[in-house]
Amino acid sequence: MLRLPFTPVLSALALGLPLALPASAQVWDEPLADEDNIMKLVPDEVVGSGVIQRVNNQVPLDHIFVDEFGAEVALTDVFAGDLPVLLTLHYSDCPQLCSMVLNGVVDTLQDVELEIGEHYRMVTLSVNPEEAAERTQSVKARYVEALGRPAAEDHWHFLRGAEDDIRAVADSVGFGYVRVANSDPVEYSHPATLIVLTPGGQVSLYLTAINDDPATLRLALVDASEGAIGGIVDLFFTNCFRYDNSTGKYTPIARRIMALGAGVFAVTFGALLITFRVLENRRRAEDTTS
Repeated sequence: MLRLPFTPVLSALALGLPLALPASAQVWDEPLADEDNIMKLVPDEVVGSGVIQRVNNQVPLDHIFVDEFGAEVALTDVFAGDLPVLLTLHYSDCPQLCSMVLNGVVDTLQDVELEIGEHYRMVTLSVNPEEAAERTQSVKARYVEALGRPAAEDHWHFLRGAEDDIRAVADSVGFGYVRVANSDPVEYSHPATLIVLTPGGQVSLYLTAINDDPATLRLALVDASEGAIGGIVDLFFTNCFRYDNSTGKYTPIARRIMALGAGVFAVTFGALLITFRVLENRRRAEDTTS
């Protein structure tokens, strides 16, 4: 089980303070139990906020949300096709952390040689069921412009919805958020994370969303696409490298690299033998005719 090391980190994550952390610092393999010593030090406003890793878990796609114009959007339509989906959960009136997350995602995607709409889609779901449509519109317009990809208008979905529908999606991906008591305007304690989903809506990977490496995000998308995007180099990396939560990057799997190397050697050696045999037969044939 991964642990947050000290309460300032917990407080910063929960209250939206600027803090860039590796994925392991905000992601648990299972919930913290009440009897855990660290829970005795956790402020009340943080309890319930954090990410529980639920890799391979299915996002319920039967829920209906509304976009920035109030039009109904079914998650089944968002996930139609064979493209992976990047999911962020936020709220538009967040004082700091949500903008840091979306700014970080945009900055990283600008250095990723993959195109939204062609190689992936994006969903940003508000955790605030009372969010005004005007706020959703302005936030989407700002970040679509910042990303600088015309296709983002149609393939980056900023969604709002009812509390039960939001909770169903958040719980399926292990995203814990809590409304801060007596806050005016409304505030939420929540983590900072970017969730990579397969085309079918299964959780593939968690990233920090603030300072991710473009190469790591690219590999995460290729990995989640189940072969729908990427080239032969990507195929090598996704087969011979594995994402490491402790470093936030893909690290080599020695056995697979050795196996691949052995396979390449065997194929190359076999091809050389065949070539030598063909040349030898041709030489003998020429000697016979002469």
